[in-house]
Amino acid sequence: MKKVCVLMLVGLIGVAAQAVLIDNFSGDLSAYTNTVILDNNGGASNVSSWQIADGVLQISTTVYDGVEQHAFIRSGLSLGIGQELQADVVVGATGTQDIGLYVGGTTPQTGVRKDYIAMYRRNNGQLFSRGFDGTTEYALAGNWTNNIPIDTLFIARIAENTYEAGWYYQGERTVLATRTPAYANAGTVVGFYADVRGAGVVGSLDNLRILVPEPATMGLLGLGAFLAARKRK
Repeated sequence: MKKVCVLMLVGLIGVAAQAVLIDNFSGDLSAYTNTVILDNNGGASNVSSWQIADGVLQISTTVYDGVEQHAFIRSGLSLGIGQELQADVVVGATGTQDIGLYVGGTTPQTGVRKDYIAMYRRNNGQLFSRGFDGTTEYALAGNWTNNIPIDTLFIARIAENTYEAGWYYQGERTVLATRTPAYANAGTVVGFYADVRGAGVVGSLDNLRILVPEPATMGLLGLGAFLAARKRK
């Protein structure tokens, strides 16, 4: 049986919060759209696909032709002010390079890295945040210690145009990076990020959810979008 941890968002909203489960990956991925936002393959493409395996999310590459970065976006989902996007990390999963969370302000375009914040775990257990302010890349924020203990990745929208990215372990919240983009990020594009640098499986993540203040304030997400997202899972 899967467990979803409900955490106190101390310092972000200062009150109790509740987690709204979006997807526990017990169904299919029809609510998501994949875009290759970086293709360093010289015109060729990898053969890659997102998949559910044993109830967790992964990306599998069967033919590798060069580095690709992916935005895997959940339809109808956005991140309101005071809300926090979370996904649990299945520690011990193998893979090449990175998988994590993605929060953007514009719809991803093929071959374009723009207007997003990512928080991810590398396959060696290191943790990083990157992304783009407009089309300018943020300075990489990272913890280069291998196999950092972790339960959950998060990206929190703590103000209109300010985000925190980090992780939880045993209830302790660690902020790795705070981003205040010059080109405003409205948090209207939400999902997963992957950086593929070899053949194999990158993963795994579980229990995509949004932490909201109590009483639940839907903000930009909206009650209708929440209900639709939960119905599709």
